[in-house]
Amino acid sequence: MTPTSRFQAWLSPSLIVGSSVLLAAILLVVAFKNIQRERAFMEQTLLSQARILVRSLEAGTRTGMMGHMRWGRGQLQVLMEQMVQQPHVFFLRLQTPSGAVKASAGPELNLPDLPVPAASGATEVTRLVRLDGAHVFVYARPYAPWTRPGREPCPMDGCATPIPETQGRRGPVGLGRSGLGTDRDAWVVVGLDAGPYQSALRQDLRQNALILAVLFIVGAAGLVSLFWAHHYRLARRSLKDMEILTETILSRMPVGLVVLDQDGTAQRINDSARQLLGQERLSGSLKDAPDLGPLVTSALRDKVHMEEELRLGDRDSPERYVFASVSPLDRAGTSPALYLLLLSDTTRLRRLEKKLHRSEHLASLGRLAAGVAHEIRNPLSSIKGFATILAGKAAGDPSAQKISTAFQHEVDRLNRVVTELLEFARPPDLQWKRTSVGQLLEHTVRLVEKDAEDAGVSIQIHIDPPDLEMEADGDRLAQVLLNLYLNAIQAMEGGGTLRISVCREGESAVVSIQDTGPGIPKDVLGRIFDPYFTTKPRGVGLGLAIVHRVVEAHQGEVTVHSEPGSGTRFVLRLPLRPTDSADSLEPANESAIRSVAGLEHKTHRRTGETP
Repeated sequence: MTPTSRFQAWLSPSLIVGSSVLLAAILLVVAFKNIQRERAFMEQTLLSQARILVRSLEAGTRTGMMGHMRWGRGQLQVLMEQMVQQPHVFFLRLQTPSGAVKASAGPELNLPDLPVPAASGATEVTRLVRLDGAHVFVYARPYAPWTRPGREPCPMDGCATPIPETQGRRGPVGLGRSGLGTDRDAWVVVGLDAGPYQSALRQDLRQNALILAVLFIVGAAGLVSLFWAHHYRLARRSLKDMEILTETILSRMPVGLVVLDQDGTAQRINDSARQLLGQERLSGSLKDAPDLGPLVTSALRDKVHMEEELRLGDRDSPERYVFASVSPLDRAGTSPALYLLLLSDTTRLRRLEKKLHRSEHLASLGRLAAGVAHEIRNPLSSIKGFATILAGKAAGDPSAQKISTAFQHEVDRLNRVVTELLEFARPPDLQWKRTSVGQLLEHTVRLVEKDAEDAGVSIQIHIDPPDLEMEADGDRLAQVLLNLYLNAIQAMEGGGTLRISVCREGESAVVSIQDTGPGIPKDVLGRIFDPYFTTKPRGVGLGLAIVHRVVEAHQGEVTVHSEPGSGTRFVLRLPLRPTDSADSLEPANESAIRSVAGLEHKTHRRTGETP
């Protein structure tokens, strides 16, 4: 796991928790503000009702005293009891600042200590208390029936002169005789029933709590959903990237991959497997394939891993070897439903092994041939010397002269064979020089034009590009080309066409030499590069072996394609710059051409011989 992915894995839960806490805090603040607002509205409503009630009491008292109705404690008590009869009024009292009750209506309750307005400097006092299990809103203010808001005390409505001090302090006669004192000596306390408001407040609180919980759950679920959706998109993107990466690896890997079901039918195939097996073979069950069938059938039947190196196709098709491996795709606790077939192309490895074995065989044969040739050459010199002496002594005998001449001719031919054998056995000592491929081909073609004309063979040559150059030993390549030209001309006994072409493919020069002869039989095609193998009565069988040896020394390869009745085509693939060639090379076309010209006489002498 990368640091970024670890950070994201840690960050996501933290963000969810933090966001949820923040959301809860916001909802709590909103709910608290709402409750505070409702509580303030409730208190303001109760305060307004209490003020109205107190003003009504003061107005009733003032009206009773102004009408000279002998207003006293009894009338005030009656008025207070009538006011308490209202459903929302709990109690009503008149008391002194010291707490002594002068008049009371409603249940007798022990009120909590209230600050005296005169002592506290306040004009009114409110409390929300709980009395005998009931919620009561208590309101207290100085009792002033002769004072109206914004006016001085006045004994009757409309008077313009203030009340004398004695009257203002003692009040009207009725009030003074009632024993309540003046309006400045008493204050009124009202208790209103706050139960309905508290019930409504509690209901609002429950509703707010429910709404808060719902909003929190919805908000938290939304946040979690957002994070889940984000991680889902990331997971989908990662999965898509992984699928693309896997698909790219499977399509680009050089190993063939086939996923098989239990019937041996291909469920998934990459490009390498499609190139190796072909679409026709993959269209059906691989159990029925003649090459892969036994391996696939055994692996699927036994549900085990099996591997084997196989040759694809039949004996008539080009060689194609693969290393096949079949493995069950196990899943825990279940029988494998799919199998994996891996195919590795080992054709090139097989060719390299054959090439190595051939090189080892040729090396052993070369060492043997060199020893035998050395032992043969010494007696040949003696035999040729004796033949020369015999010819001199038998100067007058034509028959002896003929035998001596034939003797010398056969010795020369045998010596030439020994020379070729030694040349084949000797490791090629190449002289690397920059050589124009086009000029080399044109000159070697000129050397065999006479032989081709005598055999009724036309020559077609194509060079592209004309200025193609490569680093090579021009003399040895000329020997290779002349050998192939002469073999092609000799194969077309009734005439035909010799097509010679050269082109560039990457960093290689590809030379093609094709005839229209009868072709080479398949049982012979695999042995034509073996030394001393020939199908011609007068051939030695070293020509194509030397061709193969020289081409290999140039780090190239020679291949042959032939079908009976369709002619033969030799292809030389030579690197333009071999790895062990000299770094600084001088043009040597003229040197190569002069060297080839030196072979002209020998070539014409060998016309009709099979290399």
